[in-house]
Amino acid sequence: MEISLILNIAGFNIKINFHHTQWDLLYKLKQKEIKKNLAGFINKGKPEKIDYEIAFLEASYLRFIKKKVTKRYYINLFEEVSNRKIITYYQISFVQFQVILRMIINILLKNQGFIIHASASNIKGKALLFLGKSGAGKSTTMKFLNHKYQSLADDTVIIKKENSNYFFYQTPFIEKEAWVKKTNKRYGLGSIFFIKKAKFFKKEKISDKNKILNLLIKQLWTNDENDIKNKTAALFKYLYQSGNFFYLYLKKNSKQMINYISRL
Repeated sequence: MEISLILNIAGFNIKINFHHTQWDLLYKLKQKEIKKNLAGFINKGKPEKIDYEIAFLEASYLRFIKKKVTKRYYINLFEEVSNRKIITYYQISFVQFQVILRMIINILLKNQGFIIHASASNIKGKALLFLGKSGAGKSTTMKFLNHKYQSLADDTVIIKKENSNYFFYQTPFIEKEAWVKKTNKRYGLGSIFFIKKAKFFKKEKISDKNKILNLLIKQLWTNDENDIKNKTAALFKYLYQSGNFFYLYLKKNSKQMINYISRL
C-alpha cells in the first residue's frame, strides 16, 4: 500500500510517496516525523500540478563510499530517477531529508529565486529581512522585535519572483530558534537591511549596486559551485528591480529597537 502527502513550499508542490515496506515501524515513523516537523507546509488539497516527486523505499542497507585519502565515508542518500523525481530511503534521518529538500527547492527556483541567510519579521503584512555576517545580530533583532511583530525566520529565507513581483516565503528547515512558526504563506517583500552593531539607531540607504550584489552573494545559500551561476543571475535580476537596500545601525535595546523599526 502506498500513502502520499504533498508539501507546498514557496508555491511549489512536492509529492512524497511512502511505499510499503516490511519495516513497518520505519514506514510509520517517517510519515509521523515529516507530518510533525513540516505541518505548516502540508497541502491537504489536490493540486493540479506536481513540481517534484520523492519516493521513500525500503533499503536492506545503505551503501557506503570510502575516500581512501581522506578516510571519509559517504552514504547513498538518494537516486535520481528523472529531473523531477528521486527515490530515497526510510533509513535516512530528518536532517538528511532536509538536505534533499534544500536541493529540490534550489532546482525548482532555477534563476527565478534564491535562498539566503537572513532573519525576518512580519512588519504590517510585509517581510522585512535582516542580513549580516555571523554575529552581526540577525537573530537578536528578530527576537527583540518578536515582542510586537511576528517572527518569520531565524536563519534562512526564500525570495521568489512571481510574474513581475518578488515575494518572501519561509523555508522548511530546522533553525536555531525552533519556536518560530513556519507555514507555506506568501508575504510581500519589504526592505532588506544589512545590520551593523552600534550604540545608536540609524538607517542608511545603499545605492551602489555592485556593493549590494557583493553583500547579497555572501549570504547566498546554494547546493554547490555549479548552482552559483544561476543564483547569482537571480540575485542580479532582483537587485535591479528593487531599490530597498539599507545599512541598519542598531543599539541592543529591545524597547527602543521596536520603537525605531515601527517608525521606519
